[in-house]
Formats: sequence, C-alpha cells, structure tokens
Amino acid sequence: MLNIQYLPFRQIEPLNSSGRVQSILSIIREGKIVIIDGRLKTIDEAALIRETMNSINEEFNGIEIGVLHDHKKHGLWSKIKHGMAKMLIGDRTGITIIGPAKIISELRQHPENVELHFSKEYLEEHYINSKKRKVADEE
Repeated sequence: MLNIQYLPFRQIEPLNSSGRVQSILSIIREGKIVIIDGRLKTIDEAALIRETMNSINEEFNGIEIGVLHDHKKHGLWSKIKHGMAKMLIGDRTGITIIGPAKIISELRQHPENVELHFSKEYLEEHYINSKKRKVADEE
C-alpha cells in the first residue's frame, strides 16, 4: 500500500531546524511519502540531506525530494502583496514532496509538475504480487 502524509508547514514551523528534519524523517522512515504545503528553508533542506546521508543503512537507503514552485506571472498588485508576505514570513510558496528512495526511484521536477517514478521492487512487492495473490485467492 502506498502511504502519503500531508504535513501542514504550520505544524513544523515552530520547531528548530533539527526538529523539522527529525519530524520529516520520522514520517519517511515509516515508508510514507510526505507532502508539505510550502518550501523548506535552504538550511533545512541541507540539514535534511546531511541527516539522511548519516542515516543510510540496509533498511533506509535515502530520500528523494522535489519542490513545485509557483511560476505564474503576476500583475503589479499581486507582486506587491507577494513581496510583502515574503518579507514578513519568507518565501514558502510551493509544495515540497519527500519520499523514501526505497519507494521513489526518481523524482523529476518540471515548472508545472513533479513526476514520481516508483521503484520496480516496490511496485512488484506491493502491487503486482498483491494482484497475483488476489487472483489466486479468488480461484
């Protein structure tokens, strides 16, 4: 079964960088894909990658991360509002997708979408074999 967990940014915002990283990694270690409604700070992304590299073992072989930004062209008033919000809370517009490398073999970012490519082993284990078991159970 594929598990996706939505994580509102406001839930991890009050945490320090280490707390945000640990919160995200704890969800990913459960075999879930995390969707965050916002972007992590550059320092948080770096800490997440560093902590992931330190945690790699036979059971946990890393993460795939992608960010979808808002690239629409805005009018003057919209640019002013966006600029003021950016000054107050930082630029968090976008969506961040993070998942275990055991499940996601590749994550491709495009200006308008993100492509998730699932690992063959994961698909075989969770979908192809489960369909075969279901057919065998029905016979």
